[in-house]
Amino acid sequence: MKRILKHISILLFFGMISGALFAQDKIERELRVQEKEVPKEAKDWLHDAFETTKRPKWYQEFFESGYSYEAKFKLKGKFYSVEFDSLGRIQDVEIEIDIKELPNEVQTGLEAYLSTDYSSSDIKRIQIQYSGKTDDLEDFFDENSLEGILTRFEIEFIGPDEAGASELWEGLFSEKGNLIRKRKIVLTPSENLVF
Repeated sequence: MKRILKHISILLFFGMISGALFAQDKIERELRVQEKEVPKEAKDWLHDAFETTKRPKWYQEFFESGYSYEAKFKLKGKFYSVEFDSLGRIQDVEIEIDIKELPNEVQTGLEAYLSTDYSSSDIKRIQIQYSGKTDDLEDFFDENSLEGILTRFEIEFIGPDEAGASELWEGLFSEKGNLIRKRKIVLTPSENLVF
């Protein structure tokens, strides 16, 4: 009996690991929250990095493995989204851009990927994503220092799935235009907010 339970436990463990590795859906839900509900560390970092920002809108984002906080605001005509973990530590900063603002290498890689993998597609949103250590990110936005900054591009597009049904996808591309990750976006009804 002990031996059977051991084998079942091992099978369950490997089943959970393989399920996590092959999960391709991005399931998320956003709810608006009051600034007082946001960890102090997140509010302080945002103020230090973006001193000219006036009253961002704060959201709590729930996803498969937990939750995070997100500040959204407009600065110099661009929409910003700044994500923090549940304790208020900076994760990344995303800025919405137009396809014409993509570096040529990324544009070429994106176009090649979409034309090869999809008979038709419609790009909905493009964001440049900056990540790095807390101080490096702050220096990037305060002083325009690129030291320690990882730049990627997050593209949301509509394209068919294996069965031919139109789905919303998120592709993360490197600075060289290579696809890093692709996930289907599963929105929960009426609670996701796009600014």
